[in-house]
Amino acid sequence: MKRIISSRLNSRIGEKVRVKGWLNTVRSLGKINFLIIRDRGGFTQIVIENPKEFKKIEDLQPGSVLSIEGEVQKTDQTESGVEISNPSITVEIPIQNVPAVEYTKSEIRADLDTVLDNRAITLRNRRHAAIFKIQAEIVAAYREFLRSEGFIEFFGPTIIGASSEGGAELFTVNYFDHEAKLSQSAQLYKQIMVGVHERVFALMKCYRAEKSNTRRHLTEATQFEFEMGFIEDFTEVMDMLEKTIKYIINHLQNTCKSELELIGAELPKAPEDVKFPRVPFKKALEIVFERTGIDEREEDDLSPMAEKELCKYALREFGTDFVFVPYFLRKKCAFYAKPNEENPEVCNYFDLLCREIEIVSGGQRINDHDELVESLKLKGLDPEDFQDYLSIFKRGMPKHGGFGMGMERLTMMLLGLDNIREATLFPSDPKRIAGNRIKAEIFTGAENVRNEIIRQLKENEFEYEHQEHEPTPTSEDSSKVRGTKPEEGVKAIILKGKTTGKNYQFNLPSQLKMNMKKVAKIVGERCEFEDPKVLEKRFGIVVGGVPPFGNLLGLKTYFDKRILDEERAAFNCGMQTESIIMKSNDLVELVEPEMADFAKS
Repeated sequence: MKRIISSRLNSRIGEKVRVKGWLNTVRSLGKINFLIIRDRGGFTQIVIENPKEFKKIEDLQPGSVLSIEGEVQKTDQTESGVEISNPSITVEIPIQNVPAVEYTKSEIRADLDTVLDNRAITLRNRRHAAIFKIQAEIVAAYREFLRSEGFIEFFGPTIIGASSEGGAELFTVNYFDHEAKLSQSAQLYKQIMVGVHERVFALMKCYRAEKSNTRRHLTEATQFEFEMGFIEDFTEVMDMLEKTIKYIINHLQNTCKSELELIGAELPKAPEDVKFPRVPFKKALEIVFERTGIDEREEDDLSPMAEKELCKYALREFGTDFVFVPYFLRKKCAFYAKPNEENPEVCNYFDLLCREIEIVSGGQRINDHDELVESLKLKGLDPEDFQDYLSIFKRGMPKHGGFGMGMERLTMMLLGLDNIREATLFPSDPKRIAGNRIKAEIFTGAENVRNEIIRQLKENEFEYEHQEHEPTPTSEDSSKVRGTKPEEGVKAIILKGKTTGKNYQFNLPSQLKMNMKKVAKIVGERCEFEDPKVLEKRFGIVVGGVPPFGNLLGLKTYFDKRILDEERAAFNCGMQTESIIMKSNDLVELVEPEMADFAKS
């Protein structure tokens, strides 16, 4: 008997079939029991009344591989409208170990780090799997639309000899005793291909060696690359991008209804009859000033606040979540950006914003060799370092332009996710490589922790004051001895998860208390204060001496957002008799914690 996929069972009602899949859940109700298995088509309910058959699976854990033969019946008790009765079960791969994360529930109740630490099984969760089904459809729609517009796909390299954009944000690799780089952009290659096919696109990996731990940045990302030749005006690039975005959204609405509903995602508003507004950079800053009273009119770029406000403006005034901001200042643009003919101080370049963030950058490129050489010099770059790039402009390049759009960031924005890592299968960032956490050096003992904190402060050239004083076991004692305000003090607390036994560090202004309900929601389990004896034995630090450097102790570390309300931060640095006073912003930069809201008065 051939295997049948769950999504095709509706056409086999009353027939005997064979299904195969992974055990998802088991419910025992006495005489009647229910087994749910998962395959690529979805979920199938198996009704088990024979005690011998139930015994085969009653002690198995999720992930066990099963083969089941039984009769397909109609039911109104399942999403699919069918179930299988009178089953004969064969256990092909039994799993006995309890999974580290309960991934079979509708939502995984754990923090993002725990989800990523157990990525191989958390991806099996329905919601997480749906994200990447949708992402695959985003890619399919991108390809489908551009091919229909006469674009040709190309495949560029990721190992390169030198940067095509300049800058120092490049990873270096040993290439047979030669130095090579990981590509930060397909810029050179897509412009070469314009000279071949005129209209080209690609889906390429790009790498940026930026030590950025924000919710929207990765060190390895996947980029939708696009370039078109023989344009009359750079607004043609915006026109094509707008049509591409609208096509993708329409495609998702038609093909991913169930996945969008499962995630609870509402796609951005992009009505077909509403053009994305185009607000020149200088005017955009004026609009932000008029709407908020915050004056950033002399800035070179858009701040996160400005991006957020412009998106609100677009939705309110035009009924779309998207807004173009063209004509950025030339001093801010890449060397290959084409200066505007009427105003050379700005470039024919744009950002596309949506839902508070920039998702695309692009515009017209300089297509004249000599003009490019002068632009490189203007940016302080040596044309000799860009000979491969410059050579294509000696062989005839038409007016052209294009854009780069991050696949993971686009997915994050379309689905309204909180963090780009949720939209990345195996994320790489300063703390992870392909999803695997980089093992940090762990310090134990009060003096060792104190010495490492001071070493890092000196290495980063941060301003700080190191005080030695009488023992200060409480926050009140610390403030008096240091001569600081209570709200400048940072209270470091180590908690223990009641389910996992895992330790977490939570840091908050010293005059505030912990909201344990919020803590439980953040980490995905209820917590309690760790035993002081355990702290001393495990970390070599006594209560009152714990610094807000959980990263040095190998702990997931959280800061309450209100720590940044004060300019200074003061804390004991490993022992009750020594303190550090430093800038709050520098402390956050050094520790790189998760910022959250978990304190109460």
